[in-house]
Amino acid sequence: MAEYKTTVALEIGSQSVTMGVFTPAGRGFTLSRYARRDILLDPVEEGMRMDYVGNAIAEMVNELKVRGSEVRNVVSGQQVFMRFIKLPAIEIDNLAEQVGFEAQQHIPFPLDDIVYDYQELADRGEGEREVLLVAIKKDVLDNLNTQVEGSSLKTRSVDCAITSLYNAFRAGYGEEDEPVMLLDIGAKTTDIIFAEEGRFFTRSVTAAGAFITNSIAREFNLSFREAEKLKIENGVVSLGNGYTDSMSEEDAALATTIRTAMGRLSSEVQRTINHYRAQYKGTPPTKAYICGGGARLPFALEFLQSALNIPVEYLNPVEDVCRVGSKVDEEELEQDAICLGPIVGAAMAGAKAAEFDIDLVPTSVGKDRAEKKLLPKVAIAGVLALAGAGFYAYAANASAEKAAAELRKAEPIDAKVAQISSQMDNVKQKYDRVMADIDKLAELYSMRAAYTDILLQLTKKGVSIKFWLNEFAPLINYDVEATSLTEAADVKGTRLIDMNRSRAAANDSALNQAPDEVDVRKRNKEPMVTAIYVSGFTIKTPGSESLDQRQAIYNLVAQNFDERSADSLFSYQDAKVQSNLNHYFQFVDAKASKGKLPDYVEKFQMVMPLKTPIAIPELSKKGN
Repeated sequence: MAEYKTTVALEIGSQSVTMGVFTPAGRGFTLSRYARRDILLDPVEEGMRMDYVGNAIAEMVNELKVRGSEVRNVVSGQQVFMRFIKLPAIEIDNLAEQVGFEAQQHIPFPLDDIVYDYQELADRGEGEREVLLVAIKKDVLDNLNTQVEGSSLKTRSVDCAITSLYNAFRAGYGEEDEPVMLLDIGAKTTDIIFAEEGRFFTRSVTAAGAFITNSIAREFNLSFREAEKLKIENGVVSLGNGYTDSMSEEDAALATTIRTAMGRLSSEVQRTINHYRAQYKGTPPTKAYICGGGARLPFALEFLQSALNIPVEYLNPVEDVCRVGSKVDEEELEQDAICLGPIVGAAMAGAKAAEFDIDLVPTSVGKDRAEKKLLPKVAIAGVLALAGAGFYAYAANASAEKAAAELRKAEPIDAKVAQISSQMDNVKQKYDRVMADIDKLAELYSMRAAYTDILLQLTKKGVSIKFWLNEFAPLINYDVEATSLTEAADVKGTRLIDMNRSRAAANDSALNQAPDEVDVRKRNKEPMVTAIYVSGFTIKTPGSESLDQRQAIYNLVAQNFDERSADSLFSYQDAKVQSNLNHYFQFVDAKASKGKLPDYVEKFQMVMPLKTPIAIPELSKKGN
């Protein structure tokens, strides 16, 4: 049975921070007060984000009078990694240990660098057990926790927005027995959640609020801040069929631009539905609920309802889950309700009434918990030590000779224990050496298919009638952020395979020298393939200055290779790429090529950083 206690819940989103105070009321609880702060940052200001977050939390702590309280935090879905892991349908003695092993295979970072938790999903009778794994980079989590605890709060738990929103939905819409879909349209990602009997699935896509703002900024040649302000003040989603006829020219262009960006979202949603049906044998949703800041756009609901061809409603997690306190402004709540799902879910977790129980533990919180758990043991040990000391004193006084005799008997036993301990240390060292060899073999085995997987993904997801690829080259120790693609010599010097050189001379090997022989800056570095260089050609209208063919390539890469996609092999983020474009893309049109290309062809070069670098044993050995 749920036990409702006062809960302070805090959601730290990509462009907003929300805090609410939930107090017990009868058999449920009341939203007694809440506050929200928007954090509007241009992508180039991302490094200042934590300072803004800390200031916003401090302001809300004072406004809501919660200084010194324990708080249940919720981090945005954009900051976590979520994986669905299949396990054998057998009883596992240590499920946590098995999940830890699988986590290392599915998360592209060492386990020491991440914090993770998991939830076993309902048994669907398909012969396998399924676990939802939720992970976050440790430094990201600790930075967020520093801002929380720096505002005189104590972290009680940390959930992610996706599972917390799902908990709020289940609490408020438990009567839904048909398969439904939740669309949480945030700033940087839209979280798509499927809910049906005995089944849960989620996927995040980058078509969200910032994507719409960037589209407006490009169309109207505005800064990100100016475009965001224009979207909030004048933005609507055009519904087509002459909808913009009565608008001014600028408002009509704005509505059309937003509609085009929303079209990308609806396409991603439809693609996710198809994936859910094909790969997870899920049932197509019969209804959708939308929430999040992006759902506030006028006519977003009507547009998605038309595009998805299913009923769409706003998700109001407050209305059916909790009461509203007298200090809450009802007009503000009416506007903000669709954004409060994650903190309502945190309140459900506080009442032990949540379906998902995810807790990502920051480093400092983990140390505090370990110390508190150790305190009773230390106290017991102290009592035993005192009792032992008293008994020893009594025994010594009663029979010093007997105690000495017992001590002499214990000496050979102690020596035997020391011998066994030494033998165990030797066995442990041998075990560690064997496990190190196994790790190396496992790495070599995975390398066998590394390039096959990359080529397969490029050819499968990079197919387009608007362009074609003609060169593929792994890059050794290539730093994408530090090197512009215009520095052609630097790119060429790091290619593992130079296809142009191979074509030019049949006797000239296409395999470059070891990287420490090519570039003195890379001496003392283990040779690793860190990125893939791809070049090709795209067709454009002869004589035209249009850049549509370039946009087609940007869009395809953004849609299919974003690092948050479950199967993406590349470390590619649309926002990062757009702010540093010449490090990832370079285009050479017919004019720039000085007659080397026909007028209707444009060459492009692209560097795609890998999530997991690939070792090169031959070059490593040669370098040594």
